[in-house]
Amino acid sequence: MNMQTSRNAILLLLCFVSGIVDVIGYQGLGHVFTANMTGNIVLMGMAIGQAEGLAVLRTLVALAGFIAGTAIAAVMIGAGKEKLFWPKPVTAALSAEAFFLLLFAIGSMLHPANYSVYFLIIVLSTAMGMQTTAARRLGIAGISTTVLTNNLANVIEDAMHQLRALRKKERQFTFNQESLLRLLAILIYCLGAVAAAAAEPFFPVALLWLPILLLAVVLAIVYRFPAAVKAEA
Repeated sequence: MNMQTSRNAILLLLCFVSGIVDVIGYQGLGHVFTANMTGNIVLMGMAIGQAEGLAVLRTLVALAGFIAGTAIAAVMIGAGKEKLFWPKPVTAALSAEAFFLLLFAIGSMLHPANYSVYFLIIVLSTAMGMQTTAARRLGIAGISTTVLTNNLANVIEDAMHQLRALRKKERQFTFNQESLLRLLAILIYCLGAVAAAAAEPFFPVALLWLPILLLAVVLAIVYRFPAAVKAEA
């Protein structure tokens, strides 16, 4: 597996982590998303409309944690004027994400009081905010590991362009690599959610540690990447 393929595989693995984490948050933290902020804002709007104060608070805490995570990662990674294949600050941000996931797993196993649910929400959403910024900094096909709406729109738009070209007999119908990656990002996020939902009733403790294990795999791979390699144009 070459470096480019490895980097794409890592991005997709992060999508899988996001799917797992969203199920963990939704099932265990009072029906709140900690990775998918689009869905979370919808839940907040529903809670406000139905005057469910605690539900509003949970979604606000998740949003605050996500904002904090993106801000922290943005400071760690910087503007990134030079396009590198894998910037070292991205590795640092993912390492920090792994720390927050570890903190969440330990906190969840301590059987906290009800008020500590908010601490767990903010820890988990902070981790996902950091991952979002780290993945965006890589600039792979415009893919976000937590926001799927843009990925889906891009896939559909590319398919329509391909169909138009096919109708005009300009070329054969074929997905380019970027569209294929966007489609895989959606499918793998969904696969992560399916796997987590299926495993949660039987292996709830193991599920808490799965995202950490996957991040450890990611970090083990990226630490082997050579430094200061320029990204492809």
